[in-house]
Amino acid sequence: MIGRLVQRTFRAMGTSCAVAVTTRSAGEPRVERALDAGEAEVAACEQALSRFRPDSDLSRLNGGEGGWVDVDMRLLEALSAALHAREITDGKFDPTILPALVAAGYDRTFDELEERPARTADGWRAAAEIEVDAGAGRARVEAGAAVDLGGIGKGFSATRALQAMQSAWPGLPGGLVDLGGDIALAGVTPDGGPWRVAIADPRTPGATLATLMVESGGVATSGRDRRRFGPDRTLHHLIDPATGASALAGPLTVTVVAPDATEAEPHATALAVSSLPEARAHLSRFPQLSALYVPRDGEPVAIGNLPLLAEVAA
Repeated sequence: MIGRLVQRTFRAMGTSCAVAVTTRSAGEPRVERALDAGEAEVAACEQALSRFRPDSDLSRLNGGEGGWVDVDMRLLEALSAALHAREITDGKFDPTILPALVAAGYDRTFDELEERPARTADGWRAAAEIEVDAGAGRARVEAGAAVDLGGIGKGFSATRALQAMQSAWPGLPGGLVDLGGDIALAGVTPDGGPWRVAIADPRTPGATLATLMVESGGVATSGRDRRRFGPDRTLHHLIDPATGASALAGPLTVTVVAPDATEAEPHATALAVSSLPEARAHLSRFPQLSALYVPRDGEPVAIGNLPLLAEVAA
């Protein structure tokens, strides 16, 4: 037995968040220091990456009218990760979908959305240009384009928050950051084993579909079972870059396990707009990844070396 898990919950990035550490003693002074560091890093990432905060670095970048904008290094790193993800997912993950997302109706935080018909994203095109000049601390987005880092931003923030906790407590036995389902994990649980991550059943509210056993890395889930909006809640936030509209193809949900949460999130987004054969083909190129693909009809399918507590179909 290692000890106990100390957790702190809070709201950030429009979702419920948690940071937690494994500790061997109830009076360990580094517990609060690590939790403070994790929560502070999430706040700093939100200030840099949120499209819903008019004073964020991302909002300033999107308002730059194609010119160079000085931004925080967190945004520069997140943009670089997003550009790499767009390349390796063959454009199925695209950080420049924001105009299409807004046109669909997702133009404010989900809690504040109002029902309105979707409209066409006039002039929008996939894979708009983004340039990052890390040395000068600046970036630019093609005029008329705009960036959304919602999903990968949370994965990136979870990864950084966990790193901040480890820096605040060198030798941290175990740590967890959960930003609305984008999860970063390291070390061991209080019983000395791997972390257990429950995957919710999208067809049965409150039920668990499967449980992952993850020693370290990142977990991300993407899907169309939640965050629906528009007339009769027929639209969802998963935009297919090929069409600029809510994706038709793809599973109800997909969960990806990766070496870190920054990597897990864009692959989950790409698989969420992919058919099962496309998802299998995609993951065959990335042996470090695995996924649980839950189709709208039929049994869930494990792809790759998924660390499941119990077996599902392969």
